[in-house]
Amino acid sequence: MFYSNWMSYIKDDTKITKIAMPGSHNSATMGMNKFARCQGGSLYDQAMHGVRMFDIRLKATKKGELIVAHGLINGMPAEQAFENLQRLLDTTNEFFVISLQTYMNQGFGPVTLRYKSNTAETNRLIRKYLSPEKYALTDVEDIGTLTIGDIRRSGKKYILLNANKEYDFSSDVLMYGPWNPTVFGYKPEKFIKEIQKYLLEFEDSGFHWLQTQQTPNPGTENGWLKWPDDLDEIIRGYFPQLISDIAADPVMLERANIIAGDFMSRDNFKTNLILRLNLLKGIVKDELVEEYTNFIR
Repeated sequence: MFYSNWMSYIKDDTKITKIAMPGSHNSATMGMNKFARCQGGSLYDQAMHGVRMFDIRLKATKKGELIVAHGLINGMPAEQAFENLQRLLDTTNEFFVISLQTYMNQGFGPVTLRYKSNTAETNRLIRKYLSPEKYALTDVEDIGTLTIGDIRRSGKKYILLNANKEYDFSSDVLMYGPWNPTVFGYKPEKFIKEIQKYLLEFEDSGFHWLQTQQTPNPGTENGWLKWPDDLDEIIRGYFPQLISDIAADPVMLERANIIAGDFMSRDNFKTNLILRLNLLKGIVKDELVEEYTNFIR
């Protein structure tokens, strides 16, 4: 199936930070309540719809149990998410970017919610399920110079990103992914124009994470009464314009890398639009251009 191995169509000399790849936001929130659920499918399901970057956020309960989190909302046991990642590693040779972190502290007026980590348990799960000695890409001096061919020859299947290198085998490679509650609460027609500026202001050699999901935030234009799936239904109507705008600007096209959103396994609509950028970048293997094009039509 094309979406399970689309990276195999990319030329060996393409830098990993120059590939346009679908990503998912709050990737492991399947099964959470409507307020917190940003994805309807498992990590495996998302990968089979072309996703190559996962945003996984964890926290420890009062008993020290490690779970997936979306703020105050508790999700699946972390072990379940890691089991799903293991299934990917066992069934595909694709390369994945995995952002793994304790859920960030949240401020609500004078109150700050602080979430606990369990580093030892996270490390246990990494070692048990992700075969890090074999598959984790580590000790990267400059990710911006690394090609997909380099990665293929190394046999590595993922990079585990954590800004503080909190976990064993994690990397502090930069992933630029700005988020502003005001901007992400704009009306959609204004939102898709505003987030394009993030591509124009980024000049580093790390990964670029362009988040395309709107979020319900009090005091913003969209307010907080819409759920993530409601907002996603709206933004889908504007997604073709966003990708067209990126494609039309040489700087944005060159910098387009991880383009992520909510509900990425609903269908292949967003994935196809994102993957078309690789044709315009000229990084699809010449002999496979027609086949690649036919799949994402």
